[in-house]
Amino acid sequence: MNLLKPSCVLIFSLFIFINCKAQENLKNLDVLLGTWKVENKSTHESWTKISDSEFEGISYKLIGVDKKVSENLSIQIIDNQVMYHATVKNQNQGKTISFELNSKEKELLSFENLNHDFPKKIQYKVITNDKLLVNVLGENNQGFSYYLIRQ
Repeated sequence: MNLLKPSCVLIFSLFIFINCKAQENLKNLDVLLGTWKVENKSTHESWTKISDSEFEGISYKLIGVDKKVSENLSIQIIDNQVMYHATVKNQNQGKTISFELNSKEKELLSFENLNHDFPKKIQYKVITNDKLLVNVLGENNQGFSYYLIRQ
């Protein structure tokens, strides 16, 4: 009978714990699911759950009945970290910018990339089940905020 060494068991247990923690953080993001409208604007954000470890979203404007997509979004677990990815049309030379979930923030979902010029943080705060406050912040937490209303 071949038994695992205690160090292997510890490493395996730690890997399972970290992966479960990332999955738990991703489950907290279920609040984003659905279609949201920026208060007093024609801009929308829509999120769907692709799998237990991936969300997909878009930001768009309604022009008549047509959707004009301005941003492709995703949230997924990569290397046991919850990552938010944004690809904005006509910005960053078409490259996707990634933001890591700051799991130390308990009152909001704070996705951060302090090396990016702007934004450095994209934050979602639950006000009610049908209303979110979004903060888009740069240097010294300066930026702008808006409310999303569930549709």
